[in-house]
Amino acid sequence: FAAGNHSGTPYRTLPARKKPLVQLGSDYYAVDPCFTRDAGYRALLFNLLQRKPDYKAAFNERQRVMSEAAFADILSGQLPGASVFQEVYYRDPVTKQWSENDTLILIDDVMYLVEAKAGAAATIASPALDFARHVQSVQDLVIKAYKQCDRFFNYLASADEVPLYHLESGKYVECARVRQADYRVMVPIGLTVESFSPLSAYCKELPEILPLLGRHGFVSLSIDDLFVLRRLLPTPGQFAHYLEVRQAVAALRRAHLFDELDHLGAYLKKNRYDQDMANQLKEGADLVMWDGMSFEVDQSFEGRDWEAGPFPTQVFPDEVLKLLAALDSSRSRGWLMAESRIRDLDEEGRNDLAAKLTEFRKSLNENPARHCLFGSNEQGSFFIWMQRWGTRVDWQKINDKAAAAALLAAAGGVTGLMVIATSGGTYITAYTFPITRPGPRSEENASIYDEADQMRVRADSHPALTTPAASPKRSHAPFKARRNDPCPCGSEIKFKRCHGR
Repeated sequence: FAAGNHSGTPYRTLPARKKPLVQLGSDYYAVDPCFTRDAGYRALLFNLLQRKPDYKAAFNERQRVMSEAAFADILSGQLPGASVFQEVYYRDPVTKQWSENDTLILIDDVMYLVEAKAGAAATIASPALDFARHVQSVQDLVIKAYKQCDRFFNYLASADEVPLYHLESGKYVECARVRQADYRVMVPIGLTVESFSPLSAYCKELPEILPLLGRHGFVSLSIDDLFVLRRLLPTPGQFAHYLEVRQAVAALRRAHLFDELDHLGAYLKKNRYDQDMANQLKEGADLVMWDGMSFEVDQSFEGRDWEAGPFPTQVFPDEVLKLLAALDSSRSRGWLMAESRIRDLDEEGRNDLAAKLTEFRKSLNENPARHCLFGSNEQGSFFIWMQRWGTRVDWQKINDKAAAAALLAAAGGVTGLMVIATSGGTYITAYTFPITRPGPRSEENASIYDEADQMRVRADSHPALTTPAASPKRSHAPFKARRNDPCPCGSEIKFKRCHGR
């Protein structure tokens, strides 16, 4: 608050951000332990380079390697089985020049493109001391990363399938081919070595920052943020859904939270908080700012035994948690989409789904299978088929029932969800399967249309568009798979190599 043009503004950086220790006599004290961690290495590096200036090139290279690998390394638990490509090259169709991106991560139908940057002038040094340098560093941290992501996304959109390359011994060697159509979610991320909140959360207001390809919001994160996200969003489905919601907020201008912990807290408390903020803007608000959303997140790191938890999390009924765990265990194609739709549900929707799953599961002793059409929103519905573990899966019957359900589905379509469970409460596996909508009514598909009419009658009596039906009871003994039989879970893999291990 000293006199000057920047008095009382965030452009005045606390001295401890640059020099985290205070010397009193022969002792040193830390005003805030976080400053020691956040800024200490910069102070050490400065003095190290004063004594060994030739180390600068080696340090910069090591920092580059660390920062480019940080996202995939820190979040390895959230990215199981992902294809990770580092230092990806491609020929820009506009300039005809070779371009490079730091890290491309492909997992199921989700793509993360990560551009890592470092800049002490934007994160530690006081802007008031050299504002021009501060602005340039922000440009390097945010806009440069954004433009690199934008160029790559435009390349993806330039053809149905595009090749990617690695640079090996001076030659460009093809390492993969990617189709934009294969990815439901595409998240461009600017990753910074140091945190520079709140600017990282506010950078979407810069005129240059627009949703890529008109629909993919740009997200700015720091490496510090990743450590918190790893602890509070431990599964791939949780993390992917959070970034979907976070990306939606990143595309909303005039809607702000202070930093990533506020975004995380808002997600844990309100789930689709992007919709809440969008609604506030639609209701006439010129600016929407939420405060204090990180309280529970901050509180979970207090105390000596904070690592023991528990950490804040969203609330799901136990039955839905079992379904989510089964999807995560199978990790079949489409599992993140299924998790996303389930996690999109509000409290009432989650309870409705839990009630239906419980009803079906408890009746599996009397019925080998149960099915229903669940959900009615713009993203689509689920055709849920729950099969008793140990009984043979009749895919012809399932496909006919699913095709009938497709005739009832809204514009978002319908996705098949196979659940193999026991009446006692064990979910063996769960996975999605494709559903084909039948053509115009004919003699061959008349039975499917008749089934759809019956489903419609049941749907009219259930406001949530949950239309249950039980498969006919069977009097013969349950099917018991032999080692070389197809697995009863429906995977079409031999029993001995699937659930018979």
